[in-house]
Amino acid sequence: MRLFRIVARGSAAALLLGASAAFAEGDTIKLGHLSPHTGPFSHFGPHFDGATDFALGFVNQNPPLGREIEAIHADFAALGEGQTARRLVESEGVDILYNSAHAYESYRDWIIGYIAENGRPMMPSVHAGSQKQSYGGTAVEPLFRGSPMDTAQATAVALYARQLGAESVVIVASEDAGMQMSQDAAAEAAELLGMEVMATIDIQTEQTSYRSEVARANNLGPDAMLVFSQAEEGGIMVKNAAEMGMSSMWLGEPNWLADEFPRTATMGAVNTQDGIYIVGYSHMDGPAWDFFQTAWEASEFADLSPAGDSYTMQMYDIINMTALAIEAAGTSDARDWAEHVREVSMAPGTKVYTYEQGIEALRNGEDIDYEGVTGSYDYNDTGVVSGQFAAFSWLDTTEWEQVEAINGSEVLDLNSQLTIDPV
Repeated sequence: MRLFRIVARGSAAALLLGASAAFAEGDTIKLGHLSPHTGPFSHFGPHFDGATDFALGFVNQNPPLGREIEAIHADFAALGEGQTARRLVESEGVDILYNSAHAYESYRDWIIGYIAENGRPMMPSVHAGSQKQSYGGTAVEPLFRGSPMDTAQATAVALYARQLGAESVVIVASEDAGMQMSQDAAAEAAELLGMEVMATIDIQTEQTSYRSEVARANNLGPDAMLVFSQAEEGGIMVKNAAEMGMSSMWLGEPNWLADEFPRTATMGAVNTQDGIYIVGYSHMDGPAWDFFQTAWEASEFADLSPAGDSYTMQMYDIINMTALAIEAAGTSDARDWAEHVREVSMAPGTKVYTYEQGIEALRNGEDIDYEGVTGSYDYNDTGVVSGQFAAFSWLDTTEWEQVEAINGSEVLDLNSQLTIDPV
């Protein structure tokens, strides 16, 4: 297991705030980050690590309880998520297990028992939207999400296809549990919206061509192709379509915002299609976004992603929320922390838009309501969080733009009608 230890101390963030990092008083708080550095998702590893370190740079200038947060970036791809999580918790002694993902259920029973006996770890995650909505949000299971449910994101894809006028769709997904769940959710949402689901097609990861699958979908003549896959897979499909003289309207999911998509597809192929839209999470205009965008674009991490990348924004917000809840709880015990997450992230309370505003208000005895880059950080009783949605498109191989906002209330209303639950 590859470990990358970083105590994030200011760096570019400190310069922006005109302050130096605070020295820790007492033991550091260890954050074990489940991050992919090998395998098909390896391109996300440096990005996820950088987004985490960026956020911790602000937190560690005035850390919760006077204890700096040390990030241990652990590559989980080689050994698997479950075994890596166990090593971080048992061998590294992490107080925070950060970004549990699709394999969480395989070690869920063990970690709930471990928390009951040891009071750690806290479990904030931007990937936990892939887990059952009934999981998390309690002192027994302190799993809190940093992004909406994956089913809500899939619902937004179907909703935007209908907004574009689609009456029939083909839904393609890679054979990954999270992508398959998204496919099922999009199919159910499409039917609720009155669209015909002409077919659902599965693809295997790491193929070099999807010509037969693309041809099959195209022969059905759908108004739109809804695709749930990694960036490279989507790029290969679009390139295959262009090479075969086909032109379709494509709607992809947030992974298509990685620059591997346009590089794999080529902009020549992209420009032959009727339209390619990526439906994902967006920021909310306001003080939090203004601060974050300026800071990210001036930082050493700016080349890892645009400021508006969903993972970058969500990691920043959930780390802020996690640290503020530790301060409010007065301890790093995960069971007490869980009881204070909603206290710092939801009304009533003084609106705060940065970690620094929040930590100062807490130390002044105020109740706070953290309003993040991704909007109101409102949690239900199982740790599911709200979010903003939008459609994006690629301008060239290095830049994309937001095309249109998608009504978040409509997404949540439609998603609430689904019968599917992540597995």
